[in-house]
Amino acid sequence: MRDVMKPILAALMLVATSLSLATSASADTAPTDPDLPKTVAADALPTVQIDGVAWKQVIVGDIVYVGGNFTSARPAGAAAGTDETPRSNMLAYRLSTGKLVTGFAPKFNGQVKDLALSPDKKLLYVAGGFTQVDGANRYRAAAIDLATGKATSFRPIFNSTTNAVAATSSAVFYGGVFTSADKVARTKVAAVKPGDAGTQVLPLNPKVAGGNVNDIVASADGSQIVIGGAFTTVNGSSKPGYGLARLEVSSGKSLALPVNDEIRNGGAEAAVLSLETDGTSFYGAGYNYGGSGNSEGSFKADWKTGSLTWLEDCHGDTYAVWPTAETVYQASHKHYCGTSGGFPETKPRSWYHATATTQDVRGTNVADDKYNYPDHPGTPRPEFLEWYPKWTNGTYTSSGQATWTVTANDDYVIYGGEFLKVNGTRQQGLVRFAVKDIAPNKVGPKLRGAAWELKATSATAGKAVLTWPGNPDKDNAAVTYKLYRGSTTSVPIKTVKVDAPFWKHTAMTFTDTALVSGSSQKYRVAAVDPLGNTSLSDWATIKVK
Repeated sequence: MRDVMKPILAALMLVATSLSLATSASADTAPTDPDLPKTVAADALPTVQIDGVAWKQVIVGDIVYVGGNFTSARPAGAAAGTDETPRSNMLAYRLSTGKLVTGFAPKFNGQVKDLALSPDKKLLYVAGGFTQVDGANRYRAAAIDLATGKATSFRPIFNSTTNAVAATSSAVFYGGVFTSADKVARTKVAAVKPGDAGTQVLPLNPKVAGGNVNDIVASADGSQIVIGGAFTTVNGSSKPGYGLARLEVSSGKSLALPVNDEIRNGGAEAAVLSLETDGTSFYGAGYNYGGSGNSEGSFKADWKTGSLTWLEDCHGDTYAVWPTAETVYQASHKHYCGTSGGFPETKPRSWYHATATTQDVRGTNVADDKYNYPDHPGTPRPEFLEWYPKWTNGTYTSSGQATWTVTANDDYVIYGGEFLKVNGTRQQGLVRFAVKDIAPNKVGPKLRGAAWELKATSATAGKAVLTWPGNPDKDNAAVTYKLYRGSTTSVPIKTVKVDAPFWKHTAMTFTDTALVSGSSQKYRVAAVDPLGNTSLSDWATIKVK
């Protein structure tokens, strides 16, 4: 995380009355390239708020279940400490409205770290640091009956924190810090019998050493699991086994995992932090701080072979990843994605806490020849899509972060974490985004008024030179710039369409000629996105030389 040189923005001299400028394709809610997928809109939809941090969200129909570390919920927009409803580390809200579900309020006496839905969608398995649910003993593992909101008799006992849970029809898998499950030796990974008929520890017993397990995903047929964390060996092997391992459930044996040849995050200052699966691929995200790892981005790998499909080689820890049919969303604090075709480093540093990429491969990672970060030249990468909501970091965890988790279905993408605002509006801990067809679609180019300065000068007789900064949009690559003289109801004297990632919307200059010397002229520039959202500069007035 080192300081870097400030990028230089070159001014673009424009001489025609209308011009369209395009760089590499960049998708958004209305991409001009039909070969790129659409993202959700950047409008932050009103959602119930929390007073702490959300670690995991699970969507079941129109209900979202949230686990984390918090004591109360309040309506969207409400100030902290007002209109609060008690909630003890778990709540539910409606996906379509963002409103709190009043009849669901199990009480956990410690934080909830992870949630997993049973295959029949009747039970929600829970992992975390709690020891009681609604006053009954449940030692770091529980199952909530979604019909009643109450804990079932499922009660495996773990002797220390569980960080992760995954469920199939035949097993519930837990990962974490523990060394025993129901007084049976199990180090950091265990499997127990699912359902509501007591607890039985299953034979799975891999030897995990050197660090904790942070997450688990199971294959579609339940015969394999992939674990991620800070561990350095599994079953005596570090390759595979360094921060990632693929295990046969029936035997606990390690299986081939070529992606671990490329993604090497383990030890004291690096880890794979999260994993997700869509049935055919699994996805991961992680961090590297002190040099015991080599990846801070996200990756996609194949369940059949364990091989890497792609990785995005951004820098700035990535906390979570979620795949949809065509798009993959990340929760992170990315600040440099230049080796993967993404945004450059800036000084002062800029942070991007929510990003989106294509599902498929769109290019090749290049070497980092500027900042000496670990890199992955020659490996396949996805394409970054033009979707960059603005976040205000929170303070609850003392980490100074915003997003920690992301989940989605066909219509919504939901983020959780400790953020305080989204796009400048109070929205603590939880937020929804929707596809264009149901979103407000009111997010336009970000600068307006005095914040978007149009400069007018006249050093040559009969001429005025107008200069303005680029004004990108949070969820559209294409922005049309219109320069007006005298009135915005007249035909613009200059129209420029720029279709480019936000960091390539550079300063523009236009020279207005054939003016009367000594005359007074006023100018205004508009930035318009494909959905008609318009940002206007203030008027700039000048006396022509």
